[in-house]
Amino acid sequence: MDVSVIHNELRQGITKNLYIFTGPEWAVQQIYIDQISKVSGKQTRRVDKLTNIKSNKSSFVPVSYVYICRDDKEFMSEEKLQNRFDSIVGNNIFILLVTSVDKRTKFYKAYKDTIIEFEALKPAILKKYIQKETPLLDDNVDKLMEICEYDYGRCLLEIDKIKTYGKARMQNDPNVLFHVLLQEGIIYQPPYDAIFDFVDAILDRKPKLSWKLYRQCLDVGEAIMVMVSVLYNNTKAVLQVQACESKDVSKTTGLTGWQINNARKHCGVYRNGELIHIMELCQDCEQGIKTGKMPEAIAMEYIMVNVF
Repeated sequence: MDVSVIHNELRQGITKNLYIFTGPEWAVQQIYIDQISKVSGKQTRRVDKLTNIKSNKSSFVPVSYVYICRDDKEFMSEEKLQNRFDSIVGNNIFILLVTSVDKRTKFYKAYKDTIIEFEALKPAILKKYIQKETPLLDDNVDKLMEICEYDYGRCLLEIDKIKTYGKARMQNDPNVLFHVLLQEGIIYQPPYDAIFDFVDAILDRKPKLSWKLYRQCLDVGEAIMVMVSVLYNNTKAVLQVQACESKDVSKTTGLTGWQINNARKHCGVYRNGELIHIMELCQDCEQGIKTGKMPEAIAMEYIMVNVF
């Protein structure tokens, strides 16, 4: 079933006694759970499985609830229990949250028209959801979506950090708070392949940033030998451009226009002799790794210690 179906039903005040939600967007699922509770006038309760629902038929004033359950394997595997569903639920509503659905099972085939899959929101829609929660500027919303990998639930958790920190610091501008929390690492940024940023940081003589990006490279499994090789090649390009006295740098060095422009960003940071020293360190480490004289795990750290 498409999400739009339940959306239209709830707008008309229609609720059912069974909902099955699946998909990565748990935060959007919660929005619909809250809406089901509101439209039906029933409070929500959590249970571990369907059979934990207590009958209220004998109560003087019968009360019904919206029961929420995560991955009820008993209900999903036993057809006899599925056949007893209506008698167990009664006037209650049962919402089953399924982490992942195996489409090969009898359960899926029996309930495929009931299962509602909450897929990741499209960026434009996600942006509107976020802007309802916080008045971040467009660029900051884009950055937040990117670091949260376009997961609305994760965006909400980071927005909650911004709001909580703002109350503690008596600061009302979420944009200022967002950048502070980013810089302090309180807002989590998943590791990415930062090898070129890492090498740029070394060539800009920025030790603190270099070590941070080095750890990031390790987190994504970047090979040490690749880091050493990229540093050597980029250092060599900087040396070639910096030492070149010809007006036609491309013809003299053999570098492309893009390589020359990239190298020029780092010219003047190191003297020519220092650039040669970096290249020699890279060569020594590469040779040491190949001959077994140096453990590969410490090669890049050895280079950075000697550079800085």
